[in-house]
Amino acid sequence: MFTVTQQTTIEAPPGDVFAFLDDPRNHVKITPGLVDVSDVEALPNGGKQATYRYKLAGVTLVGTVEDVDRAPDSRLEQELSGAIDGTISYELDGESTTDLRYEASYDLPETVIESVLAPIAEAYNRREAEATVENLKTFLEH
Repeated sequence: MFTVTQQTTIEAPPGDVFAFLDDPRNHVKITPGLVDVSDVEALPNGGKQATYRYKLAGVTLVGTVEDVDRAPDSRLEQELSGAIDGTISYELDGESTTDLRYEASYDLPETVIESVLAPIAEAYNRREAEATVENLKTFLEH
């Protein structure tokens, strides 16, 4: 299992950050390897479920992302299933600015591990997490 954690401060209030993250289609704007998010459906918990397509080391991975724990303006946890199994969580704190903590824990399919050595895949995913957090910050601050 790969686990990556990133933290940053975003010059936008938590409500704005949460509203952006609450639309799964927006994640394509900030996550470099995320190719597409489609079939977005509302869930009874107020969250969303969608189909994702993610490209890693030349391999396209398809699955479902679902909001499993959400507290508007403070927490969003998503569960990934399909080609990638795991969780992504966003913890938001602050008032006029947002202290963001991003954590992703997931298993990659054997086809990816076999085509890319595990340390290379881990470094790639660490860079992906860094880019996602920095892209979110840049997108919301400009």
